[in-house]
Amino acid sequence: MSITVLMTTYNCGEYISQAINSVLKQTYKDFELLIIDDGSTDKSEQVVKRFDDKRIRFIKSNHIGRSAALNLGLKEAKYDFISFCDADDIIHHQKIQKQLLLYKNKNDLVFTNSAFFNRNKILYQLIIQNDLNIIKRKIALHGHLGLSVLFDRNFILDNGGFNTELSAFEDYDLWLKILNKSNIIIVPEVLYFQRLRKNSLSTTETMKKKHLIYEIQKPYFDKLDELFGITSSNEQLILKGWREFFYGEKNKARKYWIDARLKKWSIKLLIIFLLSYLPEKFIDYLKDKRIRLRLEYQIERLLNKNNIQKEFNKILGIISE
Repeated sequence: MSITVLMTTYNCGEYISQAINSVLKQTYKDFELLIIDDGSTDKSEQVVKRFDDKRIRFIKSNHIGRSAALNLGLKEAKYDFISFCDADDIIHHQKIQKQLLLYKNKNDLVFTNSAFFNRNKILYQLIIQNDLNIIKRKIALHGHLGLSVLFDRNFILDNGGFNTELSAFEDYDLWLKILNKSNIIIVPEVLYFQRLRKNSLSTTETMKKKHLIYEIQKPYFDKLDELFGITSSNEQLILKGWREFFYGEKNKARKYWIDARLKKWSIKLLIIFLLSYLPEKFIDYLKDKRIRLRLEYQIERLLNKNNIQKEFNKILGIISE
């Protein structure tokens, strides 16, 4: 089975060589690496052309935006089976091999767990529980699944591909759109490593980001029972409150939660209810830095329950050979 590994890049010349090496070092060898340069103005093209490997195919376009670049890649790919690696990320050398073992049907979406790093240091990880009900509840609020996926491009294209009207979160929009048409499969290992770059978003940009997610979610929150299997009115109110807390208005979040009755609250929800009275900037900082996930990861490390940093160091060694 031949694979196209799709990589889009926009001014990632500083990082793209690591990403390319992580693809070329895959234990599964039957693939092309298709790189779509979305009008970079840095040295990305020069870096790519230093690699002497026939599996690499490079297409330079005007700056058309990430969604359009992804759709271009899906159409230009030699093979129907698509795996992603962003130009500033790194994939485990066994990622494709392990995903292919679980792929069976056209509507299969095979994801892996992910870890997030900066300067070669793992900061936290995102573990996807292999339970469709939990996945649906998570994806109702967050992207959650990311781009660690392997899929058949025809299934994605038949469902409209990536939304070119979006300036961000195009993957989240796609997973919401095809959630109930897909068979979601999880490889229960961290095989995708996402680079966290310094976030210098202004308050205005942060508000735009939250508003965009809020708008993407809007048509789905009118059908929580049909689309996400959430039939309890109290559960729906609690979820709507979470949505307002993350992306909307805190006073609306508190109203939804109060309407859901205090006896239905968890300790976590009670804490968040109190936190919702804190200044918006502080709450945005906690969310943006993924403080909870960072704390969980550090606790696991202290208890010697997590060795992903060692595995990541090994991968860095492999791709630098």
